Amino acid sequence: MKIAEQIVAIAAVGMVWGSAEESGDIPAAVPDGVVAEGVAKGADSVAEEEVSHDVGDGEEAVDGTPDYGEPEAQQTRKPGEVPAMFRDDSMLDGSLSNQELGINVYTAPSIAEIFNQLDDLPAIPEELVLRARPEKLSTEAGRLALEMGYLMADGFIAVRSGHMNDIKPIALELVRYGKALGVGDKMNAHSASLLENAEKGQIAEFKKNLASTQGDVNAEFAALRDPDLAHLIALGGWVRALEAATAAIASKFDAQRAAIVFYPDGPAYFSEILAGLNPQTAQKMNVGHMRKLLDKLTELMTLPDGVKPTPGQVEALREIIRQLAAATARGQSET
Repeated sequence: MKIAEQIVAIAAVGMVWGSAEESGDIPAAVPDGVVAEGVAKGADSVAEEEVSHDVGDGEEAVDGTPDYGEPEAQQTRKPGEVPAMFRDDSMLDGSLSNQELGINVYTAPSIAEIFNQLDDLPAIPEELVLRARPEKLSTEAGRLALEMGYLMADGFIAVRSGHMNDIKPIALELVRYGKALGVGDKMNAHSASLLENAEKGQIAEFKKNLASTQGDVNAEFAALRDPDLAHLIALGGWVRALEAATAAIASKFDAQRAAIVFYPDGPAYFSEILAGLNPQTAQKMNVGHMRKLLDKLTELMTLPDGVKPTPGQVEALREIIRQLAAATARGQSET
């Protein structure tokens, strides 16, 4: 079924369900994964569509995901599909331009969405807020993309920690890396706005602008038929976010808060992405080592139902993340 038809069908379901709620004929809550049937009485045909829900928010999501059959199957991430926690569903408007750019549930994760999940964590330790950045640019596009992801995450970490004066060097570095990757115009267009947001202390606007920057760069890579770089930017941003988040959790441990980083879909997804890299990109990077580390993270992050994480498990994550940071951002190989 085409996306436009999906939207129409689901809108019809919402109208009928809403009127039925007012009459008291059905309960107000819709169970997760419900399949809506019989959209209207007397209709010539019965429309059957799956309505998916993000856990806890109760809102319907129309994301253009292909029909995989039974509702139970829809609740599991498909190989290559961006984990729900990392997805910016505001991009999924079903427009022709978005379809042409490949903006769907298989588009690279949103670094902004990754950080939105970490807002309730303790303060990031000062020694982790700033990091040493490479003085020289890599000659490999994949390494440049990973570092750009780190820089975007640096921006989120800086504003979250109140380091607004550190935004200018980050913005200038983003422009430098953008030029090296062939997307300098996109970075220049956003750089002035990012600096203005930082100078005025506009944290919310800064976050929106940085998210928009990633979106524009991703679209440019899609237009250039090089989606690998968009995914590597997301990988760099995720590793940096996880590095900061686990340090914050370790500094003031709380099992309930810590549970948010025990999300095995994240490393499993990035391992899949690395496995599917263009061979020319992959051969210039230590992909095998990175995948081993990601697979270890997947195993460590997988907790039995009802089991809460421990400080020791968080420390184990931090050790693997340190190794992954070395392998991604700094280009070091396994020794």
